[in-house]
Amino acid sequence: MQVNGNVRALARWAAALNLLSAIPDGFSVSTLRKLIVLADPSATAARVLGSEGLFRLAVVADFIGLMFFAASGALLYQVFKPASRPMALLFLVAITMGAVIQVIAGLQTMAGLTLLKAGADMTLPVAQAHALAIVHFKLYSLGYEVGLFFDAFSSLFMGVLILRSTFMPRIIGPLMWLDGVGGLTFSIAGLLSPPLVKVIYPMIPFATVLVGEGTFYLWLIIKSVKAERWHEQAARSLLY
Repeated sequence: MQVNGNVRALARWAAALNLLSAIPDGFSVSTLRKLIVLADPSATAARVLGSEGLFRLAVVADFIGLMFFAASGALLYQVFKPASRPMALLFLVAITMGAVIQVIAGLQTMAGLTLLKAGADMTLPVAQAHALAIVHFKLYSLGYEVGLFFDAFSSLFMGVLILRSTFMPRIIGPLMWLDGVGGLTFSIAGLLSPPLVKVIYPMIPFATVLVGEGTFYLWLIIKSVKAERWHEQAARSLLY
């Protein structure tokens, strides 16, 4: 199998794609946060319509980052399925659901832009267009919180896979659990108590992401997996 022969390279590619996804994603999030002012529809309209090209670029960058993220998840499934095929499948489902939900959330930003342009063209009353656009921008924010909920579960599943594997340091497993708990705390707080998010952000989730995912993906890039042990566990998994 080609996967067997290149498992170390496969693991490095998975980690690299995940880390690379942070570049367009970071650009997108920071740009949209500057342009969208949820508490001020008029200011949002002025900023977004005044920088429409930048706004559209941020949306495209978001989709590119999510593509890298989903591709990383697919490669990680291939790397870790010898540890537990059912758990690896749960990981893949969770990370894919998170990416799909965030893509749908990204479409809300384009719906908001369409409404703002309708107001500027007098297709809709300006106040109504601005108010509806803000609703879509809020749905974008909510969608990202829901996507993070599933991403957090993927980290929990990955923690189990690392502990069950023989080709990765097991200490990284609990660190991924910490990352998952941080993501769940942030996303659930956003859904149940938005004021709490302002208290825990940015320490949660970024601190737990740095400790968990940071350690995990840097290890894969620098050390990768132990190929001989991977082959042994992969061969044993075929017996059951």
